[in-house]
Amino acid sequence: MTDPMCEKHREFVPLIAAIDRVEGEIEDGSPILLRAETGGLLDTLEHDLIPHAVGEGRTVFPVLRRVAGTDEVTKEMLHEHREIARLTDELERIQGELLKAGLGGEQEAQMRKILTDLRGAVERHFAQEEQACFKVLKTELSPEEAEELYAAMEKATHEIRRTYGCGGGRDFDET
Repeated sequence: MTDPMCEKHREFVPLIAAIDRVEGEIEDGSPILLRAETGGLLDTLEHDLIPHAVGEGRTVFPVLRRVAGTDEVTKEMLHEHREIARLTDELERIQGELLKAGLGGEQEAQMRKILTDLRGAVERHFAQEEQACFKVLKTELSPEEAEELYAAMEKATHEIRRTYGCGGGRDFDET
């Protein structure tokens, strides 16, 4: 029933590997590859994950609050969405510094912290949604309702990408 939503999240699993690649390039000390890997990671975050998160907040979270009878679970997930957006902004700032001045000790330490925090936020987000969101929705929604919800989420995600030119649209308020 919620398999399309689970599948959508599985598409984001390679984000952890992308974070690892960026960390590996810090270790290897190759500025060109570091910029390229960081750029690829930022593209995935800004063009895929963040618009998906906003679409989720606007479509899935209201339904989850309704069926769960509480907003506690969605508060935690919304916090992780915001944290991922904040860390994406920080990573983008560091990438700008890399393009101007290269990787120095301070940038390296900042980048490592951002990547560690980003990995943690993405992993927590996936765990929260697997446990709370998908389990609750799977037991509480009919197959038709689940399909409609997935379609609404995909439509919202597409509209966010179009509206913000794939640049994120980091407004996590649900409407």
